[in-house]
Amino acid sequence: MRRPTDPLSPRTLPRWKLTAFVGGAVLGLVFAATATIGLLIGPPDTTISPAVENTRSPATISPGARQSATPAMLSPVVSTADAEQFARSAAETLFEWDTLQGFQPRDYAQIIVDAGDADSGELNGLAEDTSNYLPSQAAWVELQKYETTQSLRIDRLWVPERWQDVLDQARDGAILPGTVAYTVEGMRLRTGLWDGDVVETAHPVSFTLFVVCKPSYTTCRLLRLSALDTPLQ
Repeated sequence: MRRPTDPLSPRTLPRWKLTAFVGGAVLGLVFAATATIGLLIGPPDTTISPAVENTRSPATISPGARQSATPAMLSPVVSTADAEQFARSAAETLFEWDTLQGFQPRDYAQIIVDAGDADSGELNGLAEDTSNYLPSQAAWVELQKYETTQSLRIDRLWVPERWQDVLDQARDGAILPGTVAYTVEGMRLRTGLWDGDVVETAHPVSFTLFVVCKPSYTTCRLLRLSALDTPLQ
């Protein structure tokens, strides 16, 4: 199997309402007390090779009410009031898929959307964020030929220091109480078959999840995701 280049490069995401502006990898992180957080990122890498996918999934995701459309047999993000536990579960679920289970990228995406905050008006944005972490349908077909599976090994999960800057500069009432950012560093692990041999690859990844928990909600909900490898530090 050819050694993959990074297929999950950053791409443009819509702006979203968390009262600050987060710049991308080139411009750095810039904070301002505005009505939005924007994520400015670079163009995608669309290369497809064995066990490697491009970043855009055209699958339709249903960001409607919080009535789960997750297919049976796929585990949802854990329901908990513990923000760190929720963020860890959401991060692992975001990266976990198996091309031989009979599901499609949209099915895995739906799990993340189901964990979103339907009351925030951010589900469309969350669906867009999630699609950038998943294979396209064409790439998925190729990945199936190699029986590819993927998972995430989290090496570090923490609340970034600059999240406090966001909170300090936010206008009163602009950020729901209990909203917190968690940045993840870890390894994206893939396993597949090449000429009958099991091949494993590991690629470092980093990103940030924005979640809201108590006192706003009894259990945590996912608001948005940063672009891959463009985390809040």
